[in-house]
Amino acid sequence: MKKSIFYVLALMAAVVSCDKLDTENEEEKKNEPEVEAIDTLFCSGTLVAEASSGTVTTPDTRISVNYTDKADSISISIYQAKLAQRMPAMDIIIPNITLTKNGGVDAITSATSVPLAMGSEFPNYTVTEFTGKIEGDSISFSLKFGKTPTSFSGAKISETVE
Repeated sequence: MKKSIFYVLALMAAVVSCDKLDTENEEEKKNEPEVEAIDTLFCSGTLVAEASSGTVTTPDTRISVNYTDKADSISISIYQAKLAQRMPAMDIIIPNITLTKNGGVDAITSATSVPLAMGSEFPNYTVTEFTGKIEGDSISFSLKFGKTPTSFSGAKISETVE
């Protein structure tokens, strides 16, 4: 009988604590700022880097363009980018690219941006001279990763990048 009473008391305590957690979680959600839904455009194309060790051309490079409809900037993720012959391929994110919508052509530009790779900033490869456009189903841009002139030209794809 004593075991049954302790069991019932323990069960009641568990229910009360779960209810308290649910209430706290609801309060936290009310205090969180609303975040705009981010649209992502997936593309495939050719990445060309003019490294000091020679030209590195990577066909079938996948990228994603991440932006919101109301935002005036985007970020571009380049998957498995290779910028030099002996450099391992890595995923690179270029943040803070200005987006200017003009009818069917979206201009994309950036004076400078510190890219992210392998979980941290890569200041030695600061992006400069970024210019490009998104027009219809195509995207193209050129930039410098540090001293390495690089360009991408590709088209929208319907599949996701993995």
